[in-house]
Amino acid sequence: MLNLVGFVHRQALAEIIARWMVDEPHPGDVRLLKRIVNFNSYIARVWVHHLGHMLLSTMHGQEPELRILHSKGELKDFVVEHPTYTTPRIEKMRAKYRRFPEDYYRETPIDGGYYVLNPGGEERFVGGMRIKRFRRIAEKGSRRIIDFMLNRIRQNADALADERAQRLGISTRELYTPPEEMAEEFAHAERRFIKSIKRKTIQSELPMLDIPDVVGLKLIVENNEYKRLLTIINSDPRCRLEEVEEHTGLYNAVNMKVRFQLPKELLLELPPMGKDLQVLASRGFDVETVHAEYVQFIKEAEDDVMVEIIASSFEEYMESEIGRCMHEERVLDQRSTKAYSGNLATNVRYLMGYILGLCRASAQEIDEIPIKLWVKYMPDTIENVMRGLALSNERFFDSSPSHKAIPLGRLELAACN
Repeated sequence: MLNLVGFVHRQALAEIIARWMVDEPHPGDVRLLKRIVNFNSYIARVWVHHLGHMLLSTMHGQEPELRILHSKGELKDFVVEHPTYTTPRIEKMRAKYRRFPEDYYRETPIDGGYYVLNPGGEERFVGGMRIKRFRRIAEKGSRRIIDFMLNRIRQNADALADERAQRLGISTRELYTPPEEMAEEFAHAERRFIKSIKRKTIQSELPMLDIPDVVGLKLIVENNEYKRLLTIINSDPRCRLEEVEEHTGLYNAVNMKVRFQLPKELLLELPPMGKDLQVLASRGFDVETVHAEYVQFIKEAEDDVMVEIIASSFEEYMESEIGRCMHEERVLDQRSTKAYSGNLATNVRYLMGYILGLCRASAQEIDEIPIKLWVKYMPDTIENVMRGLALSNERFFDSSPSHKAIPLGRLELAACN
């Protein structure tokens, strides 16, 4: 159902989500689900840093330093105090940020880091990396599923209108439908769709919906450097540029989807240890078997992953962090804009939140999936379900290294987001 293209074992994950949507769990699902999500969240930090370090080192002729982030405020403070260059617009943004820092969502949590050249000297920001947090994955996955469902319900409603036109002996174009009747046809089409979920007949029709930006890099690339970045990507045999999309308007940047060959040897050299192991233990993993599970997970993984690389100028980057197209405000807009917000859509959001929340809990098995898409729930009920998961507050990233450093930059690993 959901194809998290930045993950490995993504087909198995998609199958679990598709089955759980129709309330058809299999024995061992919880353990497999937790292994896929937690191990992916761990290894993504290794391979995306591996790629980011390679690209930036080649572009700039020197190795960048990676600094780990826990909140967006740390990043915004740095770019405001260390501008790569300045323009009247950049100065205006910096002045406003310094005057009203409370307006910039500085406490927003982030799993990622930023790259700096000339550490300790005239420091220069050259990019960042991030792994989408569990909640954001759940939100984005929910939106894709809900869009698919809304389209199917509309198709069913159109079919009902066609049937009514045929009974009247007229074409659908000639059919006049009062608003209240249209609402009733939509509700009837929705009930048909929900019935197909409850009877599990919809499962074979569920498409693979790509979630492309679970893992990403954002690189500072001025206009005269863009072609060189493309050359670096295209000349590396581990990379294949699959799509390029230019964004213009409030925020100007180039979005590239790159298929990247997974550095399995590097991943096998860095199994979870120290704090990482403690966090995995708090999530129900057996510390005695984690290493063997991890090795098997890497060896059986797909050979490549998809990563989103965004290239923008420093001024446009500032616009996305503290300017006219601030990322946090775009997220809030997405949350407030819902084309379809009925009971079915609400339950999809609940279920996705539960699935990813379960990955941070200590439970290894569940008696049943507590959220059925066809049942109406009060928010209090879902709150009780989520509280029962006893979610861990541990993080993948920590300010102190948990084991030997990756031989690239200064990535320091801890465990889950």
